[in-house]
Amino acid sequence: MDPIQVHAIDDNLFLIRVNDRKTRYFEGLWEIPEGVTYNAYVLKTDEGAVLFDTVKADYAEDYLQALFDLVEPKAIRHLVIHHMEPDHSGALPALFDALPHSVEVWGHPFTKRLLDGLYGLKPNFHPVKDGTTLDVGGHRLVFYQTPWLHWPETMVTHMPERAYLLTGDIFGGFGIPASIVDEPEVVAEMLPFARKYFATVVGHYKEYVGKNFAKLASLDIRTIMPAHGLVWQHDPARIYNAYQNWALGVPNPKKVVVAYTSMYGYVEGAIRVAIDALKAQGMEVEVFRWVDTYHDRISDFIGTLPDAQAVVLGTATYEADMYPLMRHLVEEMLHKVAYAKPVLVLSAHGWAGAVGRVVKQLFAESPYRLVDVIEFRGHLPAKDKEAIQEGIHRLVIWEGN
Repeated sequence: MDPIQVHAIDDNLFLIRVNDRKTRYFEGLWEIPEGVTYNAYVLKTDEGAVLFDTVKADYAEDYLQALFDLVEPKAIRHLVIHHMEPDHSGALPALFDALPHSVEVWGHPFTKRLLDGLYGLKPNFHPVKDGTTLDVGGHRLVFYQTPWLHWPETMVTHMPERAYLLTGDIFGGFGIPASIVDEPEVVAEMLPFARKYFATVVGHYKEYVGKNFAKLASLDIRTIMPAHGLVWQHDPARIYNAYQNWALGVPNPKKVVVAYTSMYGYVEGAIRVAIDALKAQGMEVEVFRWVDTYHDRISDFIGTLPDAQAVVLGTATYEADMYPLMRHLVEEMLHKVAYAKPVLVLSAHGWAGAVGRVVKQLFAESPYRLVDVIEFRGHLPAKDKEAIQEGIHRLVIWEGN
């Protein structure tokens, strides 16, 4: 698959998609071996072209070549910026250098400050508010602010006559889809990457999904065009509803996420007891582990939590505290994907336990519901196995389930 793909949405609107296989850690933090795309759009009209966002600076040259194959530089009159994060704005300096004239730039009022702060750019800028309209060449563009999804200056563009919604990061996903649009055969593969993207990138601000979607509810939307991943042309309601459910933490019935760290196998032994008990009660278990021979990806663990029914964590006491890696996992849970879901914690210790105290402190201000902390000394006698099985039973029948 080429690093740059150009796709006609219709006779006037085009997608320029960059397939980024080089970035292994999105934002330098989240593991994405599946890669990511950057989607920029171009509207061609009789009164000149409108650009919607750009791409990461690493791909500026490829982007400009594809762009100028579509439209002559002199024909570009407007630029709409949905989001100023550099994976979408990084090519702006190269774009402005390549254009023979200044363009009209449209964006959230805060975008002007970021253009100067990130790139030293001071274009002819038009701040927009909800309902601001740009009419160009027989095409009507209506702008809506969607702050904190996931920066304060994010916004979307609605094209009411065509029922198009261009959304920036909203409705985006990781992965490099085999198709441009949401063909049925790729949706099942891509939705978990979209959920992972939601959890890791948007999750901290998930309360703003409902607040911002309220202003979109009355719009006619038949195609959703995000800045990452699939164009949702066949079934835009699929991703729209998924975002709403992920924001609320609507569970996939019977899905339990298990994550554990184990230095010498004692925690792992307790987790096996817990998994057997979960399966005996008909639960479907997704397991993530960090042991001396293998580490799962933190991003995958965080990404699977929005639709979990319950969570089991296993760890050890370490220097009179929680094992450092598990503490990091818990802190990311609480920061990115805090939901009112039940959690059971299993902890091994040697001469003294400390995890119970730490866990209660960490979860004290969280919506998660701590069902129990079961601490044990390495080897599991029958009474500890029974305590784990009983803890799993209480987790499964927790009243919120």
